[in-house]
Amino acid sequence: MNVDLRQALETAKAAALDAGSILLSMRGTARVHHKSEKDLVTDADVAAQIAISKALFDAYPSHGFLGEEGAAEISESQFQGNESSPYQWVVDPLDGTTNYAHGFPQYAVSIALTYEREPVVGVVYDPEVNELFCAIKGQGAWLNDRPIAPSQRTEISQALVAAGLSPNLTRESPEIRHLVSMLLTSRSIRRLGSAALNLCYVACSRLDGYWGGKLQIWDIAAGVLIVREAGGVVTDYQGDDKGALDGALIATSTRQLQKQIEQVLAS
Repeated sequence: MNVDLRQALETAKAAALDAGSILLSMRGTARVHHKSEKDLVTDADVAAQIAISKALFDAYPSHGFLGEEGAAEISESQFQGNESSPYQWVVDPLDGTTNYAHGFPQYAVSIALTYEREPVVGVVYDPEVNELFCAIKGQGAWLNDRPIAPSQRTEISQALVAAGLSPNLTRESPEIRHLVSMLLTSRSIRRLGSAALNLCYVACSRLDGYWGGKLQIWDIAAGVLIVREAGGVVTDYQGDDKGALDGALIATSTRQLQKQIEQVLAS
């Protein structure tokens, strides 16, 4: 790698703070559109992504870019980046859009820099409470410049666990069975509505674990790095660390707890 990761982190932090200001300024007035019956996008998502992409393009014009809001929602002038670059910025300008659209203060900006698809810089910003989580690969994770670490919880019966459920569930969805099983085995369950914040809460010990079955890389790239750099564990449903970015993941404070959640989901 030939990119200064400290400088990349500062660029991502500045972009996240700017996007957070946009989200706050448009809160309650942004128009809401439907991607599907229960999957929303707002004008604030689009405005925040445009601001982020411009800041990243200005600083790193040769890098790739992947944002949740694609060309159909943005415009042809939206920065698409260099697809052949090993560096790619992966962005969710508003993770928790349904919360945001309803005035529920649980959403975040998520920005990651990946190198050959592996996150090397991650930033998650919650503008409602001015909390900025960040990490650099191999250098640790922080909340508002303070080092963070996960809980040392090892037993699922004592664990507070967050559920990540897709918006278009049916009664037959495996996620429903997983939710019931986890309710019966964990201390308690939360569904907060933001994958990025769920991961950060595992990283700083507010949650002991989190699982989600149908996630996109822009939802989780920054958060996965933050959990790992804080000292936590992130795997796919089969316990493979390398599969954590493929759409289904388990994030936990310890390897022992990860194995127990894996067993619950498998059963």
